[in-house]
Parts: sequence; structure tokens; C-alpha cells
Amino acid sequence: MSYITAVPEMLASTAADVERIGSAISAARANAAAPTTGLLAAADDEVSAAIANLFGRYGQEYQAVIAQAAAFHSQFTQALGTASSTYAQAETANAALVSGVSNALHAPIQALMGQAPTGSGGSGSISALTLATKSASGDPLIALILGGTNNPQPDPMYVAGVNTSYIQRLFPGAIPQGLFTPEQFWPVTPQLGNLTFSQSVAEGVTLLNNAINQQITTMGNSVVVFGYSQSATIATNEITALMAMGSPHVGDLSFVLIGDPNNPVGGLLERFPGFYIPFLDVLFNGATPPNSPYPTTIFTAQYDGIADAPQYPLNVLSDLNAFAGYFFVHTTYPMLTPTQVGNAVPLPTSPGYTGNTQYFMLLTQDLPLLDPIRDIPYAGPPIADIFQPDLRVLVDLGYADYGPGANFANVPTPAGLFSLPNPFTVIPDLALGAVQGPYGAAVEIGVESGLLSPSLFPNAYPWVPSIDPGLHVSFGQSSTTLLSVLSGAVGDATPRVLPPILF
Repeated sequence: MSYITAVPEMLASTAADVERIGSAISAARANAAAPTTGLLAAADDEVSAAIANLFGRYGQEYQAVIAQAAAFHSQFTQALGTASSTYAQAETANAALVSGVSNALHAPIQALMGQAPTGSGGSGSISALTLATKSASGDPLIALILGGTNNPQPDPMYVAGVNTSYIQRLFPGAIPQGLFTPEQFWPVTPQLGNLTFSQSVAEGVTLLNNAINQQITTMGNSVVVFGYSQSATIATNEITALMAMGSPHVGDLSFVLIGDPNNPVGGLLERFPGFYIPFLDVLFNGATPPNSPYPTTIFTAQYDGIADAPQYPLNVLSDLNAFAGYFFVHTTYPMLTPTQVGNAVPLPTSPGYTGNTQYFMLLTQDLPLLDPIRDIPYAGPPIADIFQPDLRVLVDLGYADYGPGANFANVPTPAGLFSLPNPFTVIPDLALGAVQGPYGAAVEIGVESGLLSPSLFPNAYPWVPSIDPGLHVSFGQSSTTLLSVLSGAVGDATPRVLPPILF
């Protein structure tokens, strides 16, 4: 038996391409009509008149044939579009049926065993998100996927990656559709046009609002909007505009934002609210509304200079690291795997917060500031390993902690001048880093040269820190514990499993 796999979004994209071909055929037909059917005789004689009539008849026959081709092309385009919609609705119905059957079969068993329903997760897992895959009426859910700056029309690879890693994880069964927005930032993107950042965002809001209204009001679908970087600002402005209109579409509209410049804690456009750069036409318009009635999920990569900018910009090391983070971290969101997104750490919100926005941090293993050094063949990684532990401590001084008495992810937090470090915590961390740096470099050299087997260090790579409510970055073990284990490991003559390296 033969099987056919249909991809609705690719059928829709193909239908649009075919429609453009039809437009080109119609334009060619119109342009050729007058020159080919209305030929004048070269001279006032019978031969010239006969030749003109002959070529005129050929032109008329061509017009008849091209008219038939245009009619066939129109029918083919309509059939392709209808097929895309039909397959999409069938897939949505199948997904709902399978999900319902699975839940019906597993729920009684899990209840008897005292387990939470599948996918519920714990409070420390992204699976704890409340999934809003469909509206109460069971309408299909459309994921409108927007690109970032310099990516106005999301290509199929980008749409597929975002759909796999983010959309399907949060909204299983959603139908992804790339949505065009200008995504210009003159003079950074002159190849796209001359729209400034604010002009591009304003046009993007109009296009997004029209698409939302078409899907929800006209077609009766539910919508989740995916915004990245500039398009996260577009989504923020759309949320603000909808709230000013009385919050229409509640229950049918959700948002997923990554690399959000308006992230309440760390977003560059929130760090300096009200500031305006005339030459670039960039208005620092504040935070994505934490009190939005629309379910919203915000992912922020640690040290991303756009979404995780330092709170204390007088820390030059933090600023340089954030600047490097724009190039080495901010661009990585669409390339993350579902597993990496699933490991995102929930950030604490203020006590009693009942809003519909959830905040997650994607942890960054290596300081972006040292990535240029790491790119140096052979010598680069060990050199970076030597400096990274202490450098990370100094960079983190430009950020405030999360938790009681510090930052909460839902509370907009502008930049401050400086923060006085606690010497009783900073000095031990620097002392620990001074030991860990050379040790990490030695491990790096040994593993890369083949002198040591990576299996001897199962916990050394990759290092993943953890967010602690009382710290900006928690290393997972106390300094005393790490130093004691580290000393014992270095002093032993036989190989042993060593603690995590804090790179």
C-alpha cells in the first residue's frame, strides 16, 4: 500500500506561489494583446495587408489559448487552496480525537495510581504551562508566526523550526502559518527598504491586527501569535492596542514571545522607558503588559543583550557581555531544539500575581563576551575556560537577583545606576573561580587532546546553571562543598568523577 503525506502549510504556500504565476500570465496576456492582434499593414498594398491579417489571426489564436490557460490555472489554484484547508481541518480534527481518546484512557489509570495527568508537569517544568490549544467552541487554532528584524517573510525552515520547538510544545495541533511583516530597521537593513524601526513596527501592528481579525472574526478560528525580537515588539503593541479597545478576542487569542525587547525584566526597551533615539527612530516604549488578559509566554535567553540587558549599565563588563550577547545569543532562539526549550527555567512572579503571562529563562552556558576567544582553534577554549568563572561573577554584578526583596519577572524593572556588591559573597566566588578556571582549562585540554576520556567527566560538559529565587545565577553547590570535592579530586592519583565545571 502506498502512503501520501500532506503538509497543509506547504500546500498553502504553494497555492500562493501558483497564484502569483497566474498573475504573471494574465499580465503577459494583457501586455501582448494590443501589439499582436492589432497589427498595421507595412504598406498600402495587398501583400502587406495579407501579411498583417495573417499575423493578426496568430495573435488572436494566442489570446484564445492563453485565456484557456488562465482559466485552467485559476481552477487549479482554487483546488490547491481548498486541499490545503481540507487537510488542515482533517489534521486538527484527528489531533483532537486522538488527544481526547488518550486522555479518556489514561486519566482513570493515573487517578488510581495517584499521578498527575500526562503533561501536567511540576512547578519547575515548562510542561506546567496551561495549554490553550483551542477555543471553547473547538475551532481550529492557527499559529501566526512572525519573523525578526531582516526576516519579513518567514521561510518554511524557520516556520518549521519555530513550530516544532515552541508552538507544538505549547499548543499541540496548532496549524502554523508564516505572516509577512516589514521587519525593517533603517539604516541597519537598507536592502529591505527605508522604514525606520518605529515605522516598521507600526506597519507590522496593522498587518498583524488584520490577520488576527481575519482568522478569528471572519474564519472563526482561534489564534496564537509568535513574535521574535522586532515582531515581539509588534505583538506587545498589538496587545496594548487590544487592551485599549476593551480586550476583544479573549479566549481566542494567545501569544508566545522570544527575545522580547519589551521583556519586563531585562528588555532593552523597558530598561530606559520613555527614552527616544531620533536618528534611529527608536522609542523605548516600556514592558509587555503583565496584566494582559491574553495567555502569553515569554522566553528569554540569559545574557541576550536585547531581552536580558543589564540592570546596572555602569558595569562595563556586563554591557560588553550584553553587546556580544546580541550577536552570539539573540540569534539562537529559532535554532533551539524542543528539549532545550523544555529545559527553560520558570522565573518567579510577585506574590499574589494572577496574570496570564508566564516567564521562562533559557540558560546560557558560555559567556558571550568570551565567544570570540573560544572560536580560536585549539588554544581558544582553554583560555576562555581560565577566565570565565571569575568573569561570570563580575558580569552578574550588573544584574539583580530574582526573588523576595529583588526582581520578579512580571514587574517592569528600569535600569539603575549601580548596585553595591556584598563582599562576603563576591570574594569567595572569585576565590572559587580562581581555582575552577585553570582546572576547567586542564580538563578542556585533556579531553580535546585525547589524554582524558569524556566518560570520566559525565557532569563536566555541558554545564547548566540553575536559577535560584535568591540569586541571579546559582551554581547549584556551595563554595565550600565544591572546593572540598575539587581539592580531593586534584589530590588523588586515580581518575574519578569530578563536580560540574562552572564555565
